[in-house]
Amino acid sequence: MTLLLVEEVRKTAKKDKLDTEHRKDIQIITENKNEIEQPVMSSVAIDTYSRAVATVNSETTCRNVMNILRDRPEYPCLVIIDEDNRPKALVMRDAFNRRLMGRFAADLYEMRHIHAFANYEALVMDIRESASQLIEQALNRPEKHFYDCVILVDQGQFKGVLTVQDLMMVSGRLKFEAEESRKLTVKDNYGHVENIEASLLQVADAANRTIIECRNMKEWSLTGKTKLEEVQQSYNSVVESLTSRQYQVSKLLQDVGVISKLTQDIAEVAGRSGLLALNATIEAAHAGEYGRGFQVVASEVRVLAQHTRHLAEDISSLLNNIRSIAIETSESTTIGMLQIQESAMDVSEGSRIFGEMEQVALSVEYAGEVVHQLAEATAKQAANVRKELGNDCMEK
Repeated sequence: MTLLLVEEVRKTAKKDKLDTEHRKDIQIITENKNEIEQPVMSSVAIDTYSRAVATVNSETTCRNVMNILRDRPEYPCLVIIDEDNRPKALVMRDAFNRRLMGRFAADLYEMRHIHAFANYEALVMDIRESASQLIEQALNRPEKHFYDCVILVDQGQFKGVLTVQDLMMVSGRLKFEAEESRKLTVKDNYGHVENIEASLLQVADAANRTIIECRNMKEWSLTGKTKLEEVQQSYNSVVESLTSRQYQVSKLLQDVGVISKLTQDIAEVAGRSGLLALNATIEAAHAGEYGRGFQVVASEVRVLAQHTRHLAEDISSLLNNIRSIAIETSESTTIGMLQIQESAMDVSEGSRIFGEMEQVALSVEYAGEVVHQLAEATAKQAANVRKELGNDCMEK
């Protein structure tokens, strides 16, 4: 029995050395915990890594346990189960051997029940739990149980165990899947960032075209505003000219009235002269031979008076025509002046609109410059991200 115990102790020492060598790897698992905590659709099944070990009840003696461990050196542990095949505690080979390393330990303990050497705080996980949750709970175990096996159950029934090596394999598989998932994500993000970069370049190009169009619009607005101001000045000159002509027409109407009055006076004078000439002719006829010369003069005066009356009538008729034309001209001038004034108001409104268009063009140009700068800067950042993602893909 003592030789058997010494052999087990040697195996235990060798196992402790291997565990010490793997401690660094286990630390790596701990450092990568965050990556394992969030697997993407992990396909790692816990039961794939399950190990079969012997099961005993709590009344089994230490001698029987030593015999089992001696006969099955591949077993890292034993599991104490109840009558319903539900795990109750864990007996690690290394811990059990260390307890029996003393000189008289075998004689003292070999007939005692195994439950005195068992760990009733062992981690128990259902095989349907996710591998990431398994690793997380295994890493959160107390220091003294960190290297213990994990008991696996299927709906409460004992299924098997996982060693630290198995946990490392599960962790490695999770890391592999996480890395593959990360590669796919990087690849997808590379495409998305490339599309974003292209879109941003298009936005920058569109913003640049907007700036150019806004500058053209600003120039057109300035040109249109200048032209409208020139038209407005022309309208103002025309209004002034029409106002002056309207005044002249009004003055002409007054003068026509005066001339018409004078013409009426001339006609009256001509009528009186003709009447006097007629009377003079009658008197000359009464004078006989002596009044013949005076009769000739009276006849000429009467002819002159008739001619003067005819001229006065022609002048009066002409003045009436002039008055009618002047009145029509005055009315047309008034209407034209009103229309020109309305057009001048429209031109003024158009000039104001062109001024507002100029301000809008300036605002849009400024906004376009801001968008262009932001789009270019963001596109450069996207290009840097895409480059880094591309380098990452090439490295992997």
